[in-house]
Formats: sequence, structure tokens, C-alpha cells
Amino acid sequence: MKFLLGLVSLSSVALAQITFNVVGYPSVSNNTFGVSIDGVVTKLVADENTFPVHSGVVPGTTSAVQYSYVELNPAGTVVKTEPFVRKLINETHTRTENEFFERQTTTWELPKLPYTYMATYPSKTQAFKQKQIATIHITAAVAEMQEMNTAPKADKDYRVTFRFINSDTIYTQRNISLQTAGKSSKEHSKQSFKFKFDTDFNQTFFSRPNIKLRSMVQDPTMIREKLYIDVLNSVGIPTQQGAWVRLFVNNKPYGLYLMVDDIKKSFLKQTVHGGDGKIDVGNLVQMNAWELKADLVYKGPNTAQYCDYCYVVQSEGYISPPTNPLQELIAFMKDLQDFDPASTDAIAYWETNRIDLDGFLRSMALEYLLGGFDLHWYSGSNYFMYRNPTLGSISNGGKWQWIPTDMDGSFGSGYPTSTIPTYKTWADFSPAPAGRGDRPLIQKLILQNPQIQAKFDEVLKEIVSTVFKPEAMNPRAEAYHRMLSADAKWDLALVRLSTGINNNFTFADFNNNLKMQTKNMQSGVLPWIANMSSLVAQDLGFTIPAGVADRVIPPPKKGAQGNPEDEENDVPGQDGSTGGKSSAGHVVMGTAMVQVVVVASLALGLLL
Repeated sequence: MKFLLGLVSLSSVALAQITFNVVGYPSVSNNTFGVSIDGVVTKLVADENTFPVHSGVVPGTTSAVQYSYVELNPAGTVVKTEPFVRKLINETHTRTENEFFERQTTTWELPKLPYTYMATYPSKTQAFKQKQIATIHITAAVAEMQEMNTAPKADKDYRVTFRFINSDTIYTQRNISLQTAGKSSKEHSKQSFKFKFDTDFNQTFFSRPNIKLRSMVQDPTMIREKLYIDVLNSVGIPTQQGAWVRLFVNNKPYGLYLMVDDIKKSFLKQTVHGGDGKIDVGNLVQMNAWELKADLVYKGPNTAQYCDYCYVVQSEGYISPPTNPLQELIAFMKDLQDFDPASTDAIAYWETNRIDLDGFLRSMALEYLLGGFDLHWYSGSNYFMYRNPTLGSISNGGKWQWIPTDMDGSFGSGYPTSTIPTYKTWADFSPAPAGRGDRPLIQKLILQNPQIQAKFDEVLKEIVSTVFKPEAMNPRAEAYHRMLSADAKWDLALVRLSTGINNNFTFADFNNNLKMQTKNMQSGVLPWIANMSSLVAQDLGFTIPAGVADRVIPPPKKGAQGNPEDEENDVPGQDGSTGGKSSAGHVVMGTAMVQVVVVASLALGLLL
């Protein structure tokens, strides 16, 4: 009995102090931060391994503590106090989350979207915790960052120190590659960026060595692309995952960004194949458009006959020779040219060994439903095709899988017409410049073949009946809007560091465009969902059912797989990216909480 009392006493001591953690950039360089409890201020400390996270233990505090963070000048005088009072999110915790100064909520609740089709799970990662806004803190040579902002089109690689901070993690890697990203994005005063972690030198970022920061400059609500990703998850399309982050470079604020996977070979392993590293990945081709389009029109048997920026090989696979890297895709385009849309066995012809037809039709349904005017159907751009060796016949090289990207032009953002047509008349495929030019995969399969068109109509019905309707989508969109509000206001007030286009969106635009049309937008986000879902139901003659429920039950996760909704951490040792310490960086994960767990484990070990 005495031993048990001692154990209780030990636990009480551990719980009689709280570690406070605030993420903050002082308004003056030699200022710091503290925590105020009942008017008593305790200074918090940051060092070179944790800044901008300032931490400190306050003895005698309990889980019932109420507190605010303050900014302190060098004399210890309070110069700014948060205008609200905080509480621990859980009474069993002995540490706070890493809480951003003057942001009242760190982790948000998000209504889930229902699954329309069988889920496809990427590998687990803590990179994309979508219920919180993380912070990326970059340190680099000042002159180099000035050069990058002045000449973003130079595509120069800069080496930086990368620090990622979410609610319970401080993760640092040094000598990371930073570049500006995108094509049209570089025309804007708020740049997009990409980071590359060199896995050959033990660099990684929670199993995601290639990431992009999307500037969202075309979207006043800043939620369109993330919503598109969410719906792709709902319909079972392997896709980039995303989460919002604040970016600071050399302590200067760059703004609010959507962090997403950069689709490279690592994406195939971690997302398409769920972390299975034993698969020899196939051919991956990126499609873009400028003056010419990635229209999939056959032009001949050789790579040299195709637009070099329209079709870019990102992973050669193991079939196409280096002298003709588009060989596999060209064979697909030749099949498409030869295909007779009057065929009565079209579904079997395409599904057997050529393309993941279900995935393609779902992707095209979303391009239409979500108004993705800058994707394949309307613009011949912004998608990847991956020859997945695990689909179809392995001896045949597998089937092509459709992967969309850059979905910010959606939900009425930049939509080219003032009215929403049916999908049958959405795009004019007559020759340019009067029309959009040929899209044989759309024309021959969806518009001209009765069997595939019927299948496409059914896909539209199932998506609208399950996920793409106001009852399912609006709560998620509104939750995102609340979550981003303070950071969007902060972002829109920043002075941009590059010259170029500034759409001059305001905080009023951020608020208004959720529900109504604003400048450069043909629709608000919520009206788009209501109007498009209603149009499709009327066009196809069905009634949208009430209620929000999974159409199919998500399958069990296997091996390294993780559901993005569950925000699971990585599988330790999966690619050397989790836990411990490497020569390239370090991880600090919930230090105070770990200490309490260790104490409890030791005590229980003695008891046993």
C-alpha cells in the first residue's frame, strides 16, 4: 500500500507543472515571449533548435490553468497581450500544443465528407494534418532570398534550413533545396515554392520528400483546391494531400499557403502504392498547356513529334527506352486514334489493359462538377498519367491511371462562362482558336460511346447523391472558412516581396466569396455547389437524396497506409523519416508529454 501511495505521489508531482509552448515572431528582434497566469508573467525561452517556438515550465500549475501569451521587451515588460484566455485542450495533458501567438485555436474540428467509392489510402504522414495550420520557418542567406524574390523565373536552386512546426512537433532539416514553383504562378507578386529533400543524403520530410507551397493567389477564399482534394479522396482517386501552413523566411512573413505533395516518383510510392516500396514504379508523364495542349492527339510514333512542355516524363519506368521516353503513352494515343466510338465492347477494350476507366471517369466527372476549367477537359492541362504496373496485366505493363493537379481554378474561380452548361455542351471541341481543339479521350469515350456515356452518367449521379451536394459539402467548406479567417486576414495585409500581378483580393472578398460572386469569380463556393448539383440532377432526371452517409464503407488500412482524415503519424522506420535524430536534422515531439509517459512506465515497471 505504501508503494502505491508513492506511485500516486509521483504522478501528482508530474502533473503539478505545465510546459507552455508558443510559436511567435517578436515585433522587435530582441523581444521575446512569456505566459501570463493570473497576472503573473513567466518568461519563455527559444534557442537555435526551437525558434520560433518559445517554451517554459511553470511549477505549481495544473491542467485547469487559464493563461494568455504575452510579448515582452528586453526589460521583461509586457508590450502585447493576447486578447483572449486559453485553456488546455485536454485535462490529462502536461504541456500545451505549440500554439501560435494571437491565434486562439490550434486544432480544429472538421466535418467529414462521405465516401462515394472505395477509399485509396496513402501512407501515413504527419506532414498533412489538415485540422491545424502549421508553420514553416526558413533560414537562408539574405542576399540569396532577395535574388529569389527579384528573379523568380530563374528557377535557381537555393539551399536553406527548413523547420516545420505543428501542434506537437518541431522538425528541422538543413541544406534543403528551395525553388520558386509553377509557371503562371511566377507572374504573381506572391510566389509559390517547392522543397526537395534528398533522400540519398538521409533528408526527408515525414515520407514526403517533395512538397509544394501553393500561393492560392487566384482564389479569394483560399479553400477551393483543398476542397477539390477532399472530393478526390471521397471518390477514391489517388491524389496530392494538402494542409495549410504559414511561411516565414529569415523571420519575415511570406503568407498563408496550401502545402501539397509535389508529384514525383516518391508520390507514386507513398500515395498511389500506399507506402509499398517493393513495387517497381512505371512511367509517369506530366501534362501541361500553354500555346499547345496536352490533348492526347496522336501525332506519330516518336517522342520528338510531341510538344516538349505538354508531355514531361517525370519517371521513365522500365519499358520505354531512353531514346523514346513517351513510347508507352504514344502507344496509348495510337489506340485512342484507332478506336471506333461505335464499338459495342468499348468498356472491356479500355478497362482490360489500357486505362483505369473508373478512375478516369470519376476524374472527368469532378472536372465538370467542380468547374475545373484549367484541367484536361476544358484546357488540356494540369494532369498526370501514370502507368501503374499493379493494375491490369503485369506482363502488359499495367494500365494508365489519371492523377489531376493544380485544382485552384474550380468552384467558379475564373470560370469561362457566366452560365453552367450540361457536360455535353461544356466545351467546344472545334479547332482553335474558335474552339478548344480536339480531346479524343473525352469525345470518343464520354460523348460518343453510348456504353461509356451511360457509365459516366451513373458516376455523376452517385457523386452528386453522396458527396457533391450542399448538405455534405457546405459544413466542410464553412469549417475551413472559420479555420482560415485570422490567417487569411493576416496574409492579405502583407506586402509582397516580388513584383508582378496582384489580384488585390481583400478580407471582404475572402468572406464574401464563400457565399456570393466577387471580382474575378463567376460564383461563390457554396452557390456553385448548390447550382451545379441541382443542374446535374435536373439534367439526368433524379432526385438528390437527403442525408450524409458513406455510400461504401472505407476498407481496413493495410501496412503503412493511413487515412488523411485520421491525421496519423508516420510508420517508424518507413523511409528513415520518423523519430530519433539524424545527421541532417532533429525532431522534438511533445517533450513534456513524453517525459510523463516515461515516468509512468518506470513506475508501472516497478509495480509489476
